[in-house]
Amino acid sequence: MRKNVLLNVVCILLLAMSAFAQEKEVAKDAMPTTPPPPLSDDLFKWMVGEWEGWTTSPMGKSQDWQKVEWALDNQYIVIHYSAKTTEANPEAMKAMAEAMKMSEADMKKMQDMVYKGMGPMTLNPKTGEVTAMWFDNWRGSYKGTGKREGNKIVVAWESPQGNETRTIERVGDAKLVMTFQGKDPTGKVMEGRTELTRKKAPSKT
Repeated sequence: MRKNVLLNVVCILLLAMSAFAQEKEVAKDAMPTTPPPPLSDDLFKWMVGEWEGWTTSPMGKSQDWQKVEWALDNQYIVIHYSAKTTEANPEAMKAMAEAMKMSEADMKKMQDMVYKGMGPMTLNPKTGEVTAMWFDNWRGSYKGTGKREGNKIVVAWESPQGNETRTIERVGDAKLVMTFQGKDPTGKVMEGRTELTRKKAPSKT
């Protein structure tokens, strides 16, 4: 009997210690009582402004425009993007239409459509990890996580529409290069490259 009582006491103590440890973990991960200071990362600051250029991929070439601005007391940058196809690869378009079971008319309509997207990006104040979201006029919804590597920001994007990795690189005071790799609807790996030149200097903050 005494042995059973002692065993019960030990079990209760172990449960109490486990609960206490969990409470400490929750407290550690709880939201801070005050917001972190505004983003001070020099690469994020450099991205703010208006950009224009082009993208090339197996699908063809597009004329692109990008605007990056501060949001929510400089806790985030918000990226606005648009792209218009100027040169299409007929074979690649045909393969995609077949994979997506689209008619030639629908593929032509998609080709002529201006792509538009936007989303916030920031740094996790505890880990320094890049976190981002992206939404577009295809009703796509993407979640991105990544890190900064020197003059590059590397982000892995995930969504029901597919996954891809994008790298944003500063290659000069007024030049931004973005490369991407993912799978197209046919299942093939697709890579592309965007080159943008600063059109408008960022506003002072």
